[in-house]
Amino acid sequence: MVVLVTTMLFAVLFSTHFTFAKKVECADTFTDMDWDPKNHEPNNPSSKEFELLAYHGSLCELTKCIDHEECTNRDAVDWEKFKSSPAYELSYDEQKKCLETGHDDGNGKDGLVGYEILSCGIGENRY
Repeated sequence: MVVLVTTMLFAVLFSTHFTFAKKVECADTFTDMDWDPKNHEPNNPSSKEFELLAYHGSLCELTKCIDHEECTNRDAVDWEKFKSSPAYELSYDEQKKCLETGHDDGNGKDGLVGYEILSCGIGENRY
């Protein structure tokens, strides 16, 4: 019975847009994570992990995954779904503007993709 209740609880948590993340600058957490956002070697990127973090993780978690090349760099998000995700909703206004510009610059061709999210997440704001 306990296993059933626990399984149902986890199912509800993972099916909703719930995260323990809070609104932070990704750069603020680089030292805490011992993460230097540059010069990483390829490491079998995963589309599945990209999709999971894009819709259920924070922008920092997604940025780290892309930077470490654990997630793919070219996968695109479903913009409407992404706008209601923690990665977008918990971002600062400047990050949101960067993400919106990155999506708009895709002109419907590829929308918002990994390398654009990475740029916004680490504060380069090229978009």
